Amino acid sequence: MHTNKQIWKRLLFYIVLSNSLSLYSINYAPIVGARSAGMSHCSVGLKDYWSVFNNPAMMTFYDRMSVGIFYDNRFLLKETSTSCLGYMLPVEKAGVFGVHVLHFGHVNYGELNAGISYAKCFANVFAFGLRFDYLLNYFGDAAYGKCSGFTFEIGMYAQVTKSVGIGFHVFNPAHLTMSTYNDTKEYIPTILRLGCSYEISKKCLLLVDIEKDMDMKTLCRLGVEYTIINNVYLRGGLSFPDFEFALGVGWKSKLFSIDVASTYHTVLGYSPQLSMILNIK
Repeated sequence: MHTNKQIWKRLLFYIVLSNSLSLYSINYAPIVGARSAGMSHCSVGLKDYWSVFNNPAMMTFYDRMSVGIFYDNRFLLKETSTSCLGYMLPVEKAGVFGVHVLHFGHVNYGELNAGISYAKCFANVFAFGLRFDYLLNYFGDAAYGKCSGFTFEIGMYAQVTKSVGIGFHVFNPAHLTMSTYNDTKEYIPTILRLGCSYEISKKCLLLVDIEKDMDMKTLCRLGVEYTIINNVYLRGGLSFPDFEFALGVGWKSKLFSIDVASTYHTVLGYSPQLSMILNIK
């Protein structure tokens, strides 16, 4: 038996689905990784493994061959869960290569995003990244069909000073579309993200992101990461105007790292996330 709260949440989910609200669930370019989730998904200027998905330019600051997994139980509903697998391969002098596969949804509706990425750093102050994506949206019953298509993303990062960096990321800059089962075109949003990172001290990092889906309202995110003791981190964040709060913790070693976080939306509730990264060499 479902409680009234569970029924209400599921009803909200289908309303969100039918209106394709990318902010809450239906999102062609979600932000991946529990580290950034603990800082309200600030990611554009974050030197993090999950840049393989969030901003390809930032891959140049990760110098280990690594594999990572991520899971997001959005609003505690399996219908809005996201799972992701990523692989990163730095090649000396050539740059950094990445591969990712992401799945969103459940039985009745799902989205697949698979792609490859490349990044190169110049003079240790400027980085450029490019990613190519294959997108697939499918419905549980074959009668409803599916749609698929290709797009690409561009990322850039500049180290302005020793403690300040600025990142930029654009998803689907060419306004490409997806082909559907009845030969119509499905819209793919164009999303712009601008982020700034400020290393206040060796123990404290401040992040600010601004996101603009060309057909949605502008989102602002604030995040902070504090090193409690060596290799143990506490994180917090806030996004608005929708007022989603975030809290997270993390631990890392030379071989392995784990991050746990949860965001809280004032209407839809909690969204716990977990990510783990294995550094192969």
